[in-house]
Amino acid sequence: MSEYLIEVNNLKKSFGKKEVLKDISLRVKKGEVLSIIGSSGSGKSTLLRCLNLLEYPDGGEILFEGVNILNKNVDINKTREEIGMCFQSFNLFNNYNVLGNVTLALRKIKKMKKEEAEKIALKELEKVGMAEYKDQKVDSLSGGQRQRVAIARSLALNPKVMLFDEPTSALDPEMVGEVLDVMKDLKQDGLTMIIVTHEMGFSRDVSDHVIFMDEGVIKEEGTSEDIFINPKEERTKEFLERYLNR
Repeated sequence: MSEYLIEVNNLKKSFGKKEVLKDISLRVKKGEVLSIIGSSGSGKSTLLRCLNLLEYPDGGEILFEGVNILNKNVDINKTREEIGMCFQSFNLFNNYNVLGNVTLALRKIKKMKKEEAEKIALKELEKVGMAEYKDQKVDSLSGGQRQRVAIARSLALNPKVMLFDEPTSALDPEMVGEVLDVMKDLKQDGLTMIIVTHEMGFSRDVSDHVIFMDEGVIKEEGTSEDIFINPKEERTKEFLERYLNR
C-alpha cells in the first residue's frame, strides 16, 4: 500500500488548442494539507477539477488509494463521494433550507432514511457553527454562512479528502475569516485537504506542502517554509511579493 492517498503522474489537459495542464505530477499523504497557489489562469482550478473528474484529463494518471481513477471500470460517483469538493460559488439549492441541502446527498446518494441523514447533517452543521440555522432558507444567509453550509454538505458524505477551489473568493472581506477558521479546525481533525487559494497568509500558516503553479506547470514546490520564506524561483518570488505586500 502506497504512503500516498493521491498520486498524480504526468497529467495533461487542453481546451481546444490551449494547453492548460502540462505534465503535472504531485503526491499527497493522508492527513496532509496541500495548498496550490499561483496567478489566475495558471491551471490551479483545472487541476483540482481533474482530481474528482469534473474535468477529464487528456493524459496521465490519478491514483487514489493506489487505484487509477481514470480507468473505465472505476465508479466515478463513488469516487466523488470520497473526494469531496467545495466550490467558490457554494452550489447550494435555494429551494431547500440549510438542513435539506446537507441531507439531500445523503438521501439520494447514500439512500439513507430521513432520520439518519438528519442526524449526520446536524453533526456536520454543528462542526461548522451552522446548526442553529438548520431551518433557514439558504438564500437568507450571508456568503460566509452559505460556504460553511456547503462545507458541511461535503463533510456529511465522509470524504477521505476535501478539495477547496477558492472557497473565500466570492466572500466579502469580513466573512473570509469565518470560513478559514472552519478549515483550520478541519486540519486539526486530520482531514486531508487540497486547497486552491489566494489567501497567502492562511496558506502559509496551515499548509504542510505548497505548490506554486505558473502557465500550466508546477514551477516550485516544497514545505510552507520552503515556498513562503525561502523561495528559489524568481517567478515564485515575484508572485509572493505581489500578494504578500498588498
